[in-house]
Amino acid sequence: MKIILVDGYNVIYASPSLKILLSRSLYKAQDKLIEMVCRHCSLQNIRGYVVFDAYRRDGEERVQEVSPLVKVVYTAGGKTADSFIERFIAKNKSRYTYIYVITSDLAQGMTVLDDKIIPVSPKSFLNEVKISLDFINKRYSPQANPFVSHLISGDTLREILKKKTVKNRKRKPG
Repeated sequence: MKIILVDGYNVIYASPSLKILLSRSLYKAQDKLIEMVCRHCSLQNIRGYVVFDAYRRDGEERVQEVSPLVKVVYTAGGKTADSFIERFIAKNKSRYTYIYVITSDLAQGMTVLDDKIIPVSPKSFLNEVKISLDFINKRYSPQANPFVSHLISGDTLREILKKKTVKNRKRKPG
């Protein structure tokens, strides 16, 4: 089983479009990144965590399940996304075949190097997500976009596509 751990602000700052959203609203930039990660994870049928630093504010760590495959973590006050990711890896490394760590923090990438831990730059990750989103947009008509926005799991998506294929075969004269 694979999982991706995304340092949220690293990816936002690596994306020109997310940076523009960030200049308007922190929450809109976060939401857009979360949506992108959910769609990517749904298409790839992998689990993911999007981790946002809370080092400048007080409060407890919060974990929110936003889809069957994706959770969003807001770290506790004074904690960084890096510290959450390192802690997660230490606790869960044996549960996963591969853990992809999306971060631009070289120090973070260096501390988690292992044959199961694969550091990925935010730019590379954004390219992968773009490929996933392009596939979704080409594969499904624009009318299907609200459906895809529900960010369902890969298994559910495959079942629906199977039913759609059978239905389309019945319609074709033959």
